[in-house]
Amino acid sequence: MSFEPPGAPGEVVHLKLPRPAELFARRARRFRELSPGNPMGEFLDALADVAGAQAAALAHLPAGQAPIPDLPTAAPLRATSHSRSPAWRDALAALVERLQGRAWPAPAAQALRRLAGARPQELEAMADGVIAGMPASTDLAAAPFVGAALQAYFTALASCLPAGRVERSEGGCPVCDSAPVAGLVLGDDKLRYLSCSLCGSEWNLTRIQCWSCRTTGGIQYLGVAGDGGAIKAEACTPCGSYLKIFYLEKMPLAEPLADDVASLTLDLLAAQEGWGRSGVNLFLLGGAEE
Repeated sequence: MSFEPPGAPGEVVHLKLPRPAELFARRARRFRELSPGNPMGEFLDALADVAGAQAAALAHLPAGQAPIPDLPTAAPLRATSHSRSPAWRDALAALVERLQGRAWPAPAAQALRRLAGARPQELEAMADGVIAGMPASTDLAAAPFVGAALQAYFTALASCLPAGRVERSEGGCPVCDSAPVAGLVLGDDKLRYLSCSLCGSEWNLTRIQCWSCRTTGGIQYLGVAGDGGAIKAEACTPCGSYLKIFYLEKMPLAEPLADDVASLTLDLLAAQEGWGRSGVNLFLLGGAEE
């Protein structure tokens, strides 16, 4: 895992901040590992290139490009109110330039051309839509690329925070207040960490508890036959939502965002049974996979 070292023996580390270069390199590698034999193999290969472009875009995000509030505070980089530095647009430009060098389906190729020529005001409006989880219908194909640049930006900022001074959260990510993409259950101590869909931070949450409504009753688990219990959907009866959980004891190479995309069969199963997805994956907001 590419995060800050753990605390003292027996101590439960509440928050693990990302190491951006390692995170995006590991994500790109995982996408490529998951591609062979997967019905979505071409899409996974494309997202491996996006993750590689995110790693390269970090060079356009030097420390200190955006103010970080005095700590301690809840969600010091709260995505919906954070004043973004123009540096995120520099990262987007670098990402777009790099990705235009590969073949894409028509909608994605058109989206990249549009992003390359968009004005700052347009890009900021797109970013607001992505962060709100409601990109405009005209922005759907561009949303995953905008989301990728925002991930690079917020991950770079999150990595500079003092983890020990960030307050615990009763909602989303303690750093940026975004929803998790999925959860990880560690192999040895069975602790569960939720992985932020935006800044890549991971935070501890007691198992058998809905992250969204925090109930501990009415929790059930869904799975796909034949996967050995490595992936489950933790479904909450009171709020009707579910979040995927990856068990590192059974799949030690799991990377939350990549494995979430590669396991859409479980999402289809959950949807058929009437459950709504509570996790967010910025790569699945629009039509880049078309």
